[in-house]
Amino acid sequence: MAQQHLKPVYARTRGARWRHRLSLVLILAVIALLGWGGLQWLHMRRTAVVRGFNVRGVAVSQNDGYLDFDGLQKDGLKFVYLKATQGASYTDDNFSSNYSRVLGTSLGVGVYHVFSFSTSAQAQAAYFEKTVNDNIGNLPIAIQVQYYGNYTADTLDVARAQKQLRALVLRLTTQYNRSCVIWTTPTLAKKVVKPVIKKTPLWLDTTNTHHRANRVMFMHYSNRALYRQNGTSQEFTGLIFNGDETAFQKVIAKGLQ
Repeated sequence: MAQQHLKPVYARTRGARWRHRLSLVLILAVIALLGWGGLQWLHMRRTAVVRGFNVRGVAVSQNDGYLDFDGLQKDGLKFVYLKATQGASYTDDNFSSNYSRVLGTSLGVGVYHVFSFSTSAQAQAAYFEKTVNDNIGNLPIAIQVQYYGNYTADTLDVARAQKQLRALVLRLTTQYNRSCVIWTTPTLAKKVVKPVIKKTPLWLDTTNTHHRANRVMFMHYSNRALYRQNGTSQEFTGLIFNGDETAFQKVIAKGLQ
């Protein structure tokens, strides 16, 4: 009978452990490579969204905390929009402080109001005028129109929303002799804004930033735009102006008239 040459059990066990470890290392390496590739793709995509747009800004509210506007300007920002009011009963806690401090910079300054579907245009305008007074900066007054609460595409009374939004735009434009810009999504712009408001500039929530019509004045491209202020990097609502520096200065000059 031929003699069998058997390896010790511990040798087979040790080999299996090494093969297991090597497989685990290879799997982790593949995961890391895929993760790195994904991050690179995401970075390139984010870079492409803002490529060619040199006039950049942010929209801020009390949720962003105390802001170093001089630091934001030094980090490349050209303009800031400050949240002022919402509906006919809410004021951003930091509006007055933000407004007084941002005037110490050369940033373009705008204010924005969050539109309410349930409150009349007259009540919203009166509250905005009382709260903001003449502190509207040098950029168009922004009106943010977005779904909230129980308001969805299926529940919104579109005709009423159109009527109230149009009335609010007309009231603020007349009161301040300043144009408004409507901040909304492409879907809501098509559904609520464009059918009844033909010329007012638009501010769209979109990452499809290139080759937009001239009517699109601003674009909100990210909620995670990084800028340095107070010595640290912070995420902001990132905005870009749909034009070059010369066109932007014309907008500011018009606001100063």
